[in-house]
Amino acid sequence: MQRIEENKLEMFESVKAVLNKNKTAVDTLPALVEAQTEFADLIADIIKTDKEYGTATVGKVAVKNSVENELIDVLLPLKGALASLARKTKNTELALLVKFTKTDLQRLGDTDLKNKVSTILEIVEANKTTLANYNVNDAEINGLKEKAAAFNNATANNKTGFTGKVGARVSLTELFDIADEVLKVDLDNLMLRMKKNYPDFYIEYQAARVTKDLGGKRNNDEDETPPPTDPPTPPVQ
Repeated sequence: MQRIEENKLEMFESVKAVLNKNKTAVDTLPALVEAQTEFADLIADIIKTDKEYGTATVGKVAVKNSVENELIDVLLPLKGALASLARKTKNTELALLVKFTKTDLQRLGDTDLKNKVSTILEIVEANKTTLANYNVNDAEINGLKEKAAAFNNATANNKTGFTGKVGARVSLTELFDIADEVLKVDLDNLMLRMKKNYPDFYIEYQAARVTKDLGGKRNNDEDETPPPTDPPTPPVQ
């Protein structure tokens, strides 16, 4: 949720609290009761959707990071054997290819890390006989292949999580738009009908309609200002 939305939600909650507090007055106007119920439901949906938006990728990212660390841990010992082999055979090209640290690998993007692992696997397979002197065996090589496959799956699943997060973000925006409409078109205008008989309720409602930032500063955005005391359009005759 963006900061302006957090501020707006705080205002929504304040309005809801005022309506609940003045239930006796609200109940005298059935249309206001309906608008109050719809508004409260929208607030609940906003809070629920925001949680979905915030957690849509958390679990999948955690899994991906864990699998990535396991992949790197398996890769580094093989890199050590290749680095030693490169020095002994004076293979400068190989020496450059394996000149990286754990931190270097962690800084790589997903695609670059996959490419690095693929390159190392090709070199290991090509030098399997020579690497036997370093106790590099099929079990270790297959272990790297398995970790690489697991990493590929984890990154693919993470993209699915991102799609879910985008969907939640769109839903959140739509919910705020609907809540704004209910507030400005229904509640603000219906409250005008309460002004004469319930002046204290009306004043309290108007005070709740002011959006402030979470630090207590007034938000001066045009959409955040309190409603006028008169309806924006003349009543239907």
